This record gives sequence, C-alpha cells and structure tokens, in this order.
Amino acid sequence: MNSSGLYSGNRFRQAIVHYLLGRTAQAISSFIFIIWLVRLLSPIDYGAYMVLWGMVEMMAPLSSLGMLEAVRRFLPELALRGAPSALAWFVRWMTLIRFAIMIIWTALISAFWLDISAWLGFSTPQQDATLVAVGLIITVIGFRYASEMLESLLEQRWAQLIHSLMSIGRLAGVAILVLIESLSIEQLLWMDLIVSLVCLIWAEFLLMRKLRSIQSTGDFHVSAYEIFNFAWHMAGVNLLRAVANPGALRMLVARTLGLETAGMFAFLQQLLLIAGRYLPAKLLANIIRPMLISRYVAGEVDVVKEGMALLWKSNFLIIAICMAALSVAGNELIALASSGRFTDAGMVMVIMLLGLGATSQGQLVVMIMQIFPYTRQLRYLSILSAITPIAVIVGSNWGLMGVVCGIVLGAWLMNSLTLLWLNYQAGRIQLDWLGTIRGLSIAIFLAAIGWAIEDKLGVWWTLTFVLVAYVPGLMLVKPLNQLDMALLNRGLRHRARIFLYFTSKSL
Repeated sequence: MNSSGLYSGNRFRQAIVHYLLGRTAQAISSFIFIIWLVRLLSPIDYGAYMVLWGMVEMMAPLSSLGMLEAVRRFLPELALRGAPSALAWFVRWMTLIRFAIMIIWTALISAFWLDISAWLGFSTPQQDATLVAVGLIITVIGFRYASEMLESLLEQRWAQLIHSLMSIGRLAGVAILVLIESLSIEQLLWMDLIVSLVCLIWAEFLLMRKLRSIQSTGDFHVSAYEIFNFAWHMAGVNLLRAVANPGALRMLVARTLGLETAGMFAFLQQLLLIAGRYLPAKLLANIIRPMLISRYVAGEVDVVKEGMALLWKSNFLIIAICMAALSVAGNELIALASSGRFTDAGMVMVIMLLGLGATSQGQLVVMIMQIFPYTRQLRYLSILSAITPIAVIVGSNWGLMGVVCGIVLGAWLMNSLTLLWLNYQAGRIQLDWLGTIRGLSIAIFLAAIGWAIEDKLGVWWTLTFVLVAYVPGLMLVKPLNQLDMALLNRGLRHRARIFLYFTSKSL
C-alpha cells in the first residue's frame, strides 16, 4: 500500500465501520461474560478474580513508561511520510523494549506474590491458585500493544477482530469449564492465559504483515532522542496516573473494604467500562487520533481543536441520558444484571457515571496534549492524580459510597484543572457550553418527569419513556452547531446528514 493513501477519508470511513462492528461484538460478549461469571463464582472468588484483572489493568500504564503513547504519536507520522526503513526500525525497537519491561515486572511480581496477594486479602488457597495471573501481564498487555499499532495504521478490521477473539474466547472458555464441571478461579485464569496468548501471536503476525505492505517513500526520520524525550515525559504521566487507574482503585477497595465489596465495586466498574467504551472520546479515539495527527502535521490546528470540542460535547450528552436513566431505574437494572446479588446499588452507579464523565474528558485532554505536544506540562499536571487514592482511603471510612464519592471528586478536580490549562495554553479551544447545557437540560427535565410518573407507570415503562424521549428532545434543543456539522461532513460526508436534525444555525 502507498503510504499517501493510508489516512484517506475513504479508509477513515471504512475504519469506523469495522471499529463499530468490532466494539459491538466485544460489548455483547463482555456483558454476557460479566453477568454470567457473577452467578457462577462465590462472592469471595469473584472479588479475587476481578482484583487480579485489576492488577493486570494497572500494569498497563506501569509497563508502558510512555512507549504506548510514543507509538500512538509517531507511528502515523512515520507511516505517512517516513523513510523506507524508519517505520520498521521504530516498531521493532519499541516492541522489544516494551516486552523487556513487561518481563521484568512479571518476574518481580512473581517473586513477591505471596506478600502481594496476602496484602490484598487473599486466603492461602487463593494465593496458590492465582500465581498464574501474573503471566497475563505479558500476554494481555502484549496483544493490546500490537493491536494499538494496527489501530494507529487504521487497520481496524484486524485490530477489532483480535479484541473480539479475546472477549468471545473468554466467554467460550467459561462455557467449556461449566460443561466439564471444572470451574474454579485457577481454571479461569489458565483459560484467560491461553486465549490471550493466541491473541498475542495472531496480533504480532498481522502487524508484521501490515508493515511489509506499506511502501513508504518519504524522507522523515524521528530520532531516538525525540522518542526518548516524548516517552520520558509520558512515563511520568503513566506512573502518576497509574495510582488512579481503575485497576489500582479496585485493589485499594479490596485492601480497605474486603474482597466481597471489591467484587461489587468491580462489577459496577466493569459495567461502567463497557458503557464508557461507547463514549465518543473513547470509542473513536484510536481512529480519530491518527487523523488529527495528520491534520496537525499539515498545519490544520483549528481542525484539531474543533475535533476535541465535538468529542467533548458528545461525551456529556451521552453521559447525561445514562445518568437520567439510572436515576429512575438504577436499583432494578443492577439487581437484574447481578441476579439479585447486588441490590440498592443504583445511586452508587449514578455517582460512578458522574466520575466517568470526568475520566472520559480527561482521556480526550491527554490525547490532545500529546498531539500539540505538551507532554512535559502533562507530566506536571498528572501529579494531581495522587488526590484520587487519598480520597479513596479517606472515603473508605464511609463504605463504598464514600469511596465512590472520593473517586469522583478526585477525577473532576484533576481533569478540570488540566482542561483549564490546555484551553489557556492552546489559544482558546471553542467549547460549546451553550449547546452542551441545552442537551443536559433535556436529560435533567426527563429525569424529573421520570421521578414524578414512576409510581404510576412503573419502573420499566418510565425508563422506556426517558430513553425514547431523549432523541426528540435533542432534536428540539439542537445541541450541535455549524462548526460541529462542518467537521462531521468532512469525516462522514453524506452519512452526516442525519445530524442536521440536531444542529442549530449558530456557530
């Protein structure tokens, strides 16, 4: 493939289709896996299993040391205008260094596993059965790393197929273990290890094949110093933000409130993470990032700012209706999903959704700061991440509700201050507050109506009304503006016509 067409509008639109199909398959299989597993395992084992996966998630930023972000930043540029050997050299060395770091972390955790697992509250049988989880650090993070490279090359078809294989493979593994009546936490972890190893091998094979097909004829090189400097700044961001990572928070809850409460927290957190994947800033990040980088390289800085403003607004509009829906039917939805194991958790979930609003906007801000680039400043601002674990420890005195409130307050404080700094430094990003407020007002209005009619109509009819009425409500208040529509037309062309119903005539 000629590199000049790698980030064309046509490939962008194809990538969106593959991405949405892949994400849909992953969401369905992951949701079934979560609600099935919570019914199969005891509360203690379920909590321990979810905490172990929290450890794997926490190791993703700890083992990255800025290299994943360097791949996201430089790979599109090298693929677009790099010298013939520059792209292969970059991928080879970044992969080798990343695997070396993961192997070192795995060895250290294995050596101190008894102490670590005891600190988390694992029983002696659980400590012996869960050592295999340490291997997931290499296989899971390794296949995700290769998939990120494929996504940076807009190769969404294969990247999403691999991610879907992981989630569907885990679901199939549980089914097999149930059929042969051999379901235990140890067998589950072995199943995870085998599935993730297959995904790793396949991802690496597809990545090598893709790199061989790119015919780059440019003369651009990125120096080792430039990569190191970028990664060094982002390593500080990774290490600081790892303390507020969802996996780290899960481990803190296990330490302060016990494995059973950690299981409930992890269940709600997993549902939230599935929903969070469909927020625009998260859903489209790996597609839009290389496109925005190509626009930034071409000098179209205003397009980058407009893209951020549209994603920022879209996040708020989606979270608003989710909070409205959970405010009227949260307890019933959580009880139904957990088969009655977790009750009266609706308000906890609403507050966690509020925190998702902060973290999703934070992910967007981090992406834009990497593109501009403001990586050194981002490292300094990431010191604010330390607020979150402190708030969790303090909030644990008031149970899970106190923990969740601490997480939300810490996340909003850190991400709001970071956004204020970026808005000042980048020459004023035009965030459409008026359009956002119009959209939020509809969600609040529908939630208020829902509370008023719930006793008469019942929970499920009220929930249906709130969800169905939100779309015509947005058509009435029109939260999008002409700049948003111009950007959508640029990326989606004729497919963007549907958004005209939600667009006002003002800028």
